[in-house]
Amino acid sequence: MSISERIMSLSGNFSKKQNQLGKFILDNIVDVALMNAPQIAREAGVSEATLTRFVYALGFNSFSEFLLELRKETINSKGGQFRQEPDLGADGHIYQRVFDVEMDLMRETLNNIDPASFDAAVKLLLECDHLLLVGGPIHHYISLYALNFMCAYRDNIHIIKQVDMSFVSLLESLSSKSAAIVFSYPRYSSEVQKIAEILCKKKVQIIGVTDSKLSPVIPLSRAYLITPQKYIILADASASVMALMHALMVAMYKENSHNIKKRLEKYEKSILEAEMFVYKDYNFVKKM
Repeated sequence: MSISERIMSLSGNFSKKQNQLGKFILDNIVDVALMNAPQIAREAGVSEATLTRFVYALGFNSFSEFLLELRKETINSKGGQFRQEPDLGADGHIYQRVFDVEMDLMRETLNNIDPASFDAAVKLLLECDHLLLVGGPIHHYISLYALNFMCAYRDNIHIIKQVDMSFVSLLESLSSKSAAIVFSYPRYSSEVQKIAEILCKKKVQIIGVTDSKLSPVIPLSRAYLITPQKYIILADASASVMALMHALMVAMYKENSHNIKKRLEKYEKSILEAEMFVYKDYNFVKKM
């Protein structure tokens, strides 16, 4: 039974305020799926306590469970948010088609970046005591990209792929001063969602990097950044999220250039001593 059907079937058992809330949800179901609890209560003209009782009456164990189910239903009612181009028989070179998709998504991402959310994410990345990069088993490669460069900018960065002993041990060190970038893309990894919910309970500040405001990670996020997705085959179009990570790192440097430049100078010295590169005379830091 859908949430709408539950509301209508239980309307005779609701209080006056609960029926007022139910009508508001039914009349604005798509908008409600994008709201948090205080927003829903305020817009419906009821208290958050009424909202909590209403959610329990519908059979949910928490508001988060209710909202996640509502978002799933909203996705289905809109015909699905997962955008896929099934026709591989189009004329022209395949590489042109793939690059066109990636460039369209890059433009879409750029046009939808919220400066306030971006700045909030940068602030969290700079100030947190621990930074977790959560890609789960599917988007682990994005976490690796971020770690590969961001580790030169700050200490205490951890990649989280799954709930295991190392993750459970790390939890003891985490608090509201910690932050996590959580990568969540269709069809949304259940392992990533589980990790995000655990971190949320520890009050870790989550930066959701995902494809849509209807993503299940959004209700758990302190800040979020949207990089829309479109599929040709199973492989993700990843240029947008890579560019976003690049932009966050440049912004981190701009906000804390003095300290980060010192770290990068040590990095350049170390890689010369380790003979990591064939070309040894070029120094990136001197050009910054």
